[in-house]
This record gives sequence, C-alpha cells and structure tokens, in this order.
Amino acid sequence: IATLLVAGGTTLSAFWILALNSWMQTPAGYEIIDGRFHATDWWSVVFNPSFPYRLTHKLLASALTASFLVAGVSAWQLPKRTATGGTRKALRTGVMVAAIAIPLQIVAGDLHGLNTLQHQPAKIAAIEGIWHTERGAPLTLFGWPDEKNARTDFALQIPKGASLVLAHDADAELQGLNEFPGAHPPVAPVFWGFRVMVGVGMLMLAVSWFGAWQLVLRKTARQDPGLADTAPRPVRWTLLALAAMTFSGWVATLAGWYVTEIGRQPFIVYGLVRTADVVAPHASPMVGATLAAYVTLYVLLLTAYVAVLKYMAEHPTTPAQDPPVLHPAAVTARGA
Repeated sequence: IATLLVAGGTTLSAFWILALNSWMQTPAGYEIIDGRFHATDWWSVVFNPSFPYRLTHKLLASALTASFLVAGVSAWQLPKRTATGGTRKALRTGVMVAAIAIPLQIVAGDLHGLNTLQHQPAKIAAIEGIWHTERGAPLTLFGWPDEKNARTDFALQIPKGASLVLAHDADAELQGLNEFPGAHPPVAPVFWGFRVMVGVGMLMLAVSWFGAWQLVLRKTARQDPGLADTAPRPVRWTLLALAAMTFSGWVATLAGWYVTEIGRQPFIVYGLVRTADVVAPHASPMVGATLAAYVTLYVLLLTAYVAVLKYMAEHPTTPAQDPPVLHPAAVTARGA
C-alpha cells in the first residue's frame, strides 16, 4: 500500500509540474489584460497542446530509469557473488520492463517531435542544426555546430532524413534558424543534448532487447532439456553491460530536460515573455555563488547516493535467524 501511495503521489506531482512547464512551452487558454495573463479556460491551460506528449514521455522515462536501476544493480551483484534470493527475479523484471518501455518511448518521442515541430519550430531547427529553410532537409547524425557562421562542420548526414523523421515526408519543408533572428535558442547545447538523449535511448533498446532475448531463450531451454546446450548463458560481459547502464535513465532524462528548457530560450513563456524580462536584479557574484552552492550540494548528494547503493549491493544484509521456538514439553524434557 505504501509503495502504491508513493507511486501515485509522485505521478500526481509529475502531472501538475508538467502541466505548468508545458503551458510555458505551449501557452493556451489565456488572455492578456494590461500586461497580465488571465486564465480564460482552465481545461486548455492544463491540457495545453504539448502536455499529453510531455507527460507520457516523462512517465515512460521514469519507468526506464527505474527498470535500468533495478536491472543494473542486480547485474552488478551476480558476478560479485553477493546476489540474494530475489536478485535474479529483480534482474528479469528490470530487463523485461525496459524492453517493453523503450519502444513505447520511441513512439512517444516521435509524436512529441511532431508536436514540437508544429508549436516550437525554432527548437527543432536548433536540435537538427537546420540553418536555412529547405525542402528535403538532411538528418545530421553528428557534427560540430558553428552558430557564428551558421553551419555544421564535419557533419555526417542522411539525405532528406530530417524531413522524413520530423514531418514523415522526405520532401517536406523545414524552417531554418534564419527564420527566427534573435528568437532561437543557443544551438550547441540543444544539438548535443538531443543526441545524448537519443544515443542513450538506442543503447537502452539494444541492451534491454538483447537481455530479454537471452532470458526468453533460457526459459525455453529449461522447459525443453534438448535445448540446454544451445541456450545462451548470461555471460559476464552482458551483466557488465547492464551494470554500466544502471544510471543511463538519469543521463537521458537530464539531457532531455536540457533540450526542453534551453530549447525554449530566449523565452520563459514561449513566444510571449522573454527570459530577460523576468530576471531578478541580483548581482552576478550572488548568482554565481548560489549556483556553485547548488552544484556542490548535488554533487555530494549524488556521490553519497552512488556510494551507498554500491555498498548495499556488495554487502547485502542477511536476515537474522530467529531462535527456534520449543514446545514447553521439550523444554521440560531438556531441563530434566
């Protein structure tokens, strides 16, 4: 019951946080009177155009983060010979949940991309490094964005790939950054953040599906002894790959948030209120000191979290053996 309450509470929290953040990305259901925003339709405010996609994307990201954490810690315990009775079950659960969730996440991400192209084309242009409006835009897999000269150096591209992926039409016209002078995000962090997120996602797909394939074949072999010699064994490198992916969910999620929030710039409310218009009049040293304090605190917390998790995985507690309960007659006989 406690687990379900925590899961329900955090999901409800995510619902409202993402409703607010999504409204700042795709505002709806409002009017501006004397420079102030007033809600005219709360349903439209909450369920704004990007909210369903962001909520789905985030909840699936949370499922992937948790599943790789569980699978990774379990995979770490097996070669360390610190596995408990539930380790293998936890490993199977984590791998299978991840294998199911990652293709769903890819579909949700594609739908979210279509929505973003419609409502935030400048963000998409920065993500893909599309400098000038063009039809049949190529998909840049890797490259080095040079915002000053409006080009991507050392670009590895797939012809017409961006138009096909983003608009599902190889000849579709995509707006370039030249369409948004002074109103598009910084390109490099958005460009690279997106590639980190997608790259980690592809690793999740490969590792979880390979792990699930091994689990299915091994289960089949147990049911059919004739396959015992051909069934793959969970070799050490497979377990190490899962262990290496323990924190992959956080990496992908953090990269995704960088894309979302930096990609909104230079607006705090997209297309309506610029970030520069709401900056508080704090001195630069105060802002720098506050940022340094936050970074230091979170680095310490993260280090402690990983260290404790590693220690617990390598030193599992063994339940104490309860003393045997003797029947009174046995006690009497023993005393005699």
